[in-house]
Amino acid sequence: MLLPLVLLHTGDKAHGAELKTNYATIIYSNEELLEKFNQEIVLNRQLRLMLRNQKIFTVQDEVKSKVDLVVEKVESVLEMFPDILQFKMKVMATSDEVQQVYLAKYGRQVDHIAYYSLKEKTIYISTDDANLRVMAHEIGHTVVDHYYKNPTPSKIHEVLAQFAEKYVTEDDL
Repeated sequence: MLLPLVLLHTGDKAHGAELKTNYATIIYSNEELLEKFNQEIVLNRQLRLMLRNQKIFTVQDEVKSKVDLVVEKVESVLEMFPDILQFKMKVMATSDEVQQVYLAKYGRQVDHIAYYSLKEKTIYISTDDANLRVMAHEIGHTVVDHYYKNPTPSKIHEVLAQFAEKYVTEDDL
């Protein structure tokens, strides 16, 4: 049984709290949002077995472990191990919020439920639409971005993220 979550206040009134993993700084607005995000990220059998080996006492511990396990699985699937891999993950309640951020930053309307900002080294993800597949895809973009010293063509970036998405969610690889 998981213990209650303790919020770490960052001074960022818009997002309320942050959680640091080995690779990511997860930014979220409140405890309920992080708990929902955790519930939506259902790991496959292989990753669940790996999660059992982690010391998990709180929802924060579980989210940290899940994110780090997915990062390491994506690196393994892509056979890309960046020297330094640090990124942010902004957990938002809805895809509308994700789309509003994209519109504000890029001046284009999109129907994204999540996206990775190369410039900011940040994943924006909707809790309403979060799942292992979406998270693996966006982390795929992150790993590719951090692995190559020069910008990768967008089509190659997308193919590699799709590859990561497909093979991270399968139990056979």
